[in-house]
Amino acid sequence: MQHLFYSTGQVARQLGTTLAAVRILCENRVIAAETTPGGQLRVPASEVERLKRDGLPPIPRPLPIGIAPSAKNGMGGRHEYPESPAEPSYEVSSAADEVAITRSTLEKRKIDREIEENEDWFRERQRQQAAAEAVERQRIEAQEAEQRRLQWEQKWTQYALNSVPYNARREVEMEVHTMVSEALSVLPPSQPEAITQRLVDAAVHRALGPWTRKQWIERALKAGMDSLAWEVQFRAEYGPLKQRAWDAAVAALRKVREEASYGEMETAAVQVVQPMAREYEHQQACQRILGRVYIYDATREEEAATKEALRKALAALPIGATQKQLETAEETVLVRYKAAVVTRKEKARRESEKEAQRRAATSKADLQLDHVARYLEQEYEFDGGYSEMHRESERLRPLIRKMLIQELLENPDMSDGEIRDSIEDLLDDAV
Repeated sequence: MQHLFYSTGQVARQLGTTLAAVRILCENRVIAAETTPGGQLRVPASEVERLKRDGLPPIPRPLPIGIAPSAKNGMGGRHEYPESPAEPSYEVSSAADEVAITRSTLEKRKIDREIEENEDWFRERQRQQAAAEAVERQRIEAQEAEQRRLQWEQKWTQYALNSVPYNARREVEMEVHTMVSEALSVLPPSQPEAITQRLVDAAVHRALGPWTRKQWIERALKAGMDSLAWEVQFRAEYGPLKQRAWDAAVAALRKVREEASYGEMETAAVQVVQPMAREYEHQQACQRILGRVYIYDATREEEAATKEALRKALAALPIGATQKQLETAEETVLVRYKAAVVTRKEKARRESEKEAQRRAATSKADLQLDHVARYLEQEYEFDGGYSEMHRESERLRPLIRKMLIQELLENPDMSDGEIRDSIEDLLDDAV
């Protein structure tokens, strides 16, 4: 069974006396007590129970210190049997009691002061120890809180970086990290996750703003160019038109407000290239009209001239001209050139007829030119005989032939006899 002990202060309170009285009784072995390794008195619980039953014993006092009275038998220092000392008087006893009480009071005050000093020292040490423990607890708690916050920030920073599009990471990771860190620096880790997530998403959105705008601009430019015909985008002859469309789209997107959505950007890019799209459509309509140009019996030169005139007429029309306007310009040009072809054909026909008449006249004349020699031989005499006649015939033959052909052209129905008569007349005039 474990023995229980009381401190001297607890014993004094239970017995209704002072702490000094209990300590004096313990030090003089009047009350059973034990001393702790620290020098503190401890009274067993059984001893306290006994004192409660039997009462507190009186405090022992030392003898008063005084000069012993001289002997009354007149021996004067000889070795005689001394007289028995007289009983102390009441005053002496009272004085001794007062001295003892005073000494005890002083001793008690000294002990009380020492106890108070000891208790103050212990209280100060406990206070300092408690303060040091509190500081250490605060340091550990602050360190743990800092570690928890660091882990919390790392968690949301990683969440933010994971939400960055893969193709944007090299460009915006540092900006995302900076903005998310700034946003988290003013938030407590105890903030509800839903709110933290919204704020982190907003920081990521702000960090991605320039990159997102760049991506939107590229997509809007592509959308604008895709609204053009395939030929404009990929055929070299439409390079200038494509370049004008690109420049117009870039200029339009530069004017779009910073907070514009992608839809606004795409609309701006598509709308600004529509004039180029209409220009291409106008060119295609003109090309279709030029491609179907055909004039019956027209020569290559006439066809080329017709197309060139039609090209100029179509170029004079405004872009976006209606189909009826295009067809009217086409008809105006074709009527003029068709008439020219008809005129040319008519002229060619007449020339062909004249050529045919000339050939016929020439043929008839050539068939009768031998009559020149016969007629000269019959009707004329030449000093040189046949040779001179032959020379004269050869001289007159081309002249007669020319005049005869002209006469036949004027009178193609002349008979052979009439032709010979005409030859004779011509010869008579010429000889």
